[in-house]
Amino acid sequence: MKRIRISRIAVQAFSLLLLNLGFISILETGVVCPAFYCYGCPAASAACPIGALQTFTAVRIFPYYILGSLGLFGLLLGRFWCGWVCPFGTLQDLIMRLRHRRDAVNLPSFPWTKYLSLIGIIIAAWITLDTVFCKVCPSGSLFAAIPHRFISADDFSFGTFFYVHLATLGVAIILFVLIGRFWCRYLCPLGAIFGLFNRISLIKVHLDKSKCTECLQCLRNCPANFSKLEDIGTSSDCIQCARCISECPTDSISIAASVKS
Repeated sequence: MKRIRISRIAVQAFSLLLLNLGFISILETGVVCPAFYCYGCPAASAACPIGALQTFTAVRIFPYYILGSLGLFGLLLGRFWCGWVCPFGTLQDLIMRLRHRRDAVNLPSFPWTKYLSLIGIIIAAWITLDTVFCKVCPSGSLFAAIPHRFISADDFSFGTFFYVHLATLGVAIILFVLIGRFWCRYLCPLGAIFGLFNRISLIKVHLDKSKCTECLQCLRNCPANFSKLEDIGTSSDCIQCARCISECPTDSISIAASVKS
């Protein structure tokens, strides 16, 4: 349904606006952002959950507030945040629209790689007492490092980490072109956390097997490259984008409360 696609684009645009209301000082909040977005952005209005987790880890304080917030977000919508709200996910969507799916490299899913990424980031922060990942984060490259250098009147320098950011962003974009949603599927530490809640989230994409004819049309343009119907709405790789709803000819897929599962 075209209505779902338009709704998703509208939500993504509105989310980007909300996350950049920090140009008004009173809206520079400490609220945890339910998306992979850098709080180093000049106009950021919320805190990056992965950056905050690193900070708490580095100073040896248990992140009750961060984990509690992410738990609530996850229980409510799972990886719906990834498919509808995350600006870095939106970037990957835009790149996917610029090239045909047949040009993409279809790699199998390895859900565990996201968890290795998350664990590695936390271990690095613990050992170095610093937010190491933030210095190479591709989302931080696009939304913080680059705009900050051109907006800030006090700091127009191009240090080592600026070029590191450009390199990681460049590599990420190439992978997005070749594979599509590469970051979401294989490396996103926030996606690893929200993916744990996909099976139990209150609202999610739901497949009604009583209506399904197993034509597999729903998997034709799946950004997660699923091959099994059982993965829809439940796999930790499912970003709940609802594209499968548009493809389904029998209306057997919907966004529904988990009590219907």
